[in-house]
Amino acid sequence: MPETVNASSSLPFDRVVDSSVYYDAATYEKEVSDIFGQSWLLACHESELTEPGDFVTTTLAGAPVIIARDKNRDLRAYLNVCRHRACKVVSEDAGHASAFRCPYHFWVYSLEGELVGLSGAKSYEGTGFEKSDHNLIEFTCESTLGLVFVHFGKAPTSVVEWLGPTVHSTMATPLANAEFTVISRWSMEMPVNWKVFAENVRDGYHVPFVHPFFRAASPAGRYSLHDNGHAVQQLGMDPEGMEPELWEQLRKNPLPGVEVGDGYIVNLFPDSTVTLRSNVVSIDTQHVLSPDKVVLHNLTLGLVGDDDEVMENRKLAQKTWFQNPLEIEDYPIFLAQQEGLTSRKLPYSVIARGQDASEGERGDDNRLRQFWSQWRLLMGTKFNSLSDVQPGSVDA
Repeated sequence: MPETVNASSSLPFDRVVDSSVYYDAATYEKEVSDIFGQSWLLACHESELTEPGDFVTTTLAGAPVIIARDKNRDLRAYLNVCRHRACKVVSEDAGHASAFRCPYHFWVYSLEGELVGLSGAKSYEGTGFEKSDHNLIEFTCESTLGLVFVHFGKAPTSVVEWLGPTVHSTMATPLANAEFTVISRWSMEMPVNWKVFAENVRDGYHVPFVHPFFRAASPAGRYSLHDNGHAVQQLGMDPEGMEPELWEQLRKNPLPGVEVGDGYIVNLFPDSTVTLRSNVVSIDTQHVLSPDKVVLHNLTLGLVGDDDEVMENRKLAQKTWFQNPLEIEDYPIFLAQQEGLTSRKLPYSVIARGQDASEGERGDDNRLRQFWSQWRLLMGTKFNSLSDVQPGSVDA
């Protein structure tokens, strides 16, 4: 009995994906360094950091990170690891502090990341130890449209340049039109490879089959592909495809500059999305932990000054258009896909639908192929694999 079936393919190299990239440890480690380590990563929203001393903590590509406003109100990002014995410095998800004190040996760091205090300082005299050599490790941090990004490497371009003019201008409606704030947060651990979600949110082919509500209430729009692996998918709303009571709620309180029914999903390479649905913005990022574990983290945005009724209506929209479909409909597919990919019996999967184009309808695979094109570029490989042999080739 052969271990694999349909092992060969006549498809072009960019239309097949080696199944091993969803579970191989070496591939994951290279992704952490070459993709997440060389991309701007969406970390939080500026409304979580309004005053000097405000901070949030997060995990980016397995690294614990503190993002804070320093005394000059500048945004700073630090590795959340003490330079002494590598203890995590801050355990809270968010808060306000005048300085950061490691709980292990009480080393103290300023909001500017400087080591300003340590217990038993005299014991270090004459040892060659210098406080200035042991500040918190700092990363590049930039913000645009209220979105805060972190870069682990030496960023070749600013975050605005990395986003590109079309992606930035798309998100500027509505993010540049008003003062936004986070009105809810939720997280969901998923035992899947990070690319399962990253591909799913670019995959329009599955929508009519997996999401019956979307099939009726969210007519397909146009997509466009952009530099650095980003993509924009236009989203619509059809009141004929939903209960009248629900439509009445979803059409309320459109965001400034947005018409009722307008929407889009912006795919930010490698793993984040910014979704507009008329009256709400949903920001979704993955915290990758291992080849088969991620935590999906959501921030839902409303407007500063929203009353309780408006906020609840925006939360309803976010649950209707994202959280409920993800948890109820997409999540079982994620699990089934991950199980199939890691069976070691299927050599490759297929992303062959549609002719190559930089724009089109949501049902083809061009957004997936674009994702893999950027993946190959950063990973320095010819195929959608670390192998020197094309997945599905006769020699595979």
